[in-house]
Amino acid sequence: MIKINLSPLRRPKSKDRGQRMMLLAALTWVGALVAIYMLVHAPMVEQHDKLQKAVQELERENTDKRDGLKGYEQLKRTIADAEARAAVVERLNKARAVPAHMLYELSQILSSNGLPTMTDEVKQQIEEGRVREFVADWDPSHLWLKSFKEGEDGDFTLEGSAHSDSDMTQFAIRLDASVYFYDVRPVGGSEATDKDSGNAYYNFTIVGKVAY
Repeated sequence: MIKINLSPLRRPKSKDRGQRMMLLAALTWVGALVAIYMLVHAPMVEQHDKLQKAVQELERENTDKRDGLKGYEQLKRTIADAEARAAVVERLNKARAVPAHMLYELSQILSSNGLPTMTDEVKQQIEEGRVREFVADWDPSHLWLKSFKEGEDGDFTLEGSAHSDSDMTQFAIRLDASVYFYDVRPVGGSEATDKDSGNAYYNFTIVGKVAY
């Protein structure tokens, strides 16, 4: 005879306790995740959003400032040019000629490899070749002076002779480049012949103003 037990099956108590422990552990883990999110992740996200907004605001401010400074470089160059011109005027005022300075300047120009006293601007123009007529290795021994007369308001008249009119031109260019003279220009010249040697030469007259 086969006996069938129809009474309910009872699960072991140890298995029930294990399931409760697993459930409790799962709840604990979920709680920990929630706590981590609330205490760590959420504040970090909020801080990140604040920083992102601050960066965007700074970028907008920088864009506005860059737009406001578009003409700054041109203005800076204009101011620099004005300051350079003012410095040239100041140097010219400080270099106001007196007879001794003027005569020394003439001796410098007529010396071998001698150059006039120039402003930085004029010196740069010559170095860059913008004064095309300027010949750096001109020989001043090809020219000699006969007279120098100064009139009213600093006007002067200088007479001399040279081997050629090109020597006179080099001398006039150097006078005009000097801080001690301005408005320099040749006003007359003529060819002549030396009676003793028969060599031809060039008489000239240069006028201008002394920078007093």
